[in-house]
Amino acid sequence: MKKPLLAALALFVGQSLFAQTATLADLSWFAGRWVDDAGGDLSEENWTAPSGDSMQGMWRYVSGGKTRIYEILTITAEDGGIVMRLRHFDPKLVGREDKATPVVLKLVSWKPRAAAFEGPAVGAPGLVRLSYASPSDDRLVCTLDKEGKKDEYSFRRAAR
Repeated sequence: MKKPLLAALALFVGQSLFAQTATLADLSWFAGRWVDDAGGDLSEENWTAPSGDSMQGMWRYVSGGKTRIYEILTITAEDGGIVMRLRHFDPKLVGREDKATPVVLKLVSWKPRAAAFEGPAVGAPGLVRLSYASPSDDRLVCTLDKEGKKDEYSFRRAAR
């Protein structure tokens, strides 16, 4: 009984330490324009390459020819590790989250072409986990785990 518990603890500690040793350069595979336009709607995520201590991202969802939501994201290298912050906006750029409280997610696991960020939900109990994986140069998969519900978004690399 003690061996499985120790193995699980070692894996958790190892992942946490490994996540903290990641650099922005390790996440450079995020950079680019990623789209999913299946079914006539557009889900689009754009990421800049790392520069200085940050990366910037933008996501938008267009349905029926109209933008329904925007999301602005940053990934920054900070003293405590890599941190993602994000905010949601309606089509007129009215924020959904409280003005002073963005969603803050810390990098909790990392390996080449995969990263997971986790932190407290804003305006709801529990944790939010946002995971990214790029199984190939032309594919990005994003999984949102929130309030016990898991949503997966699959993007293909598109021309700028």
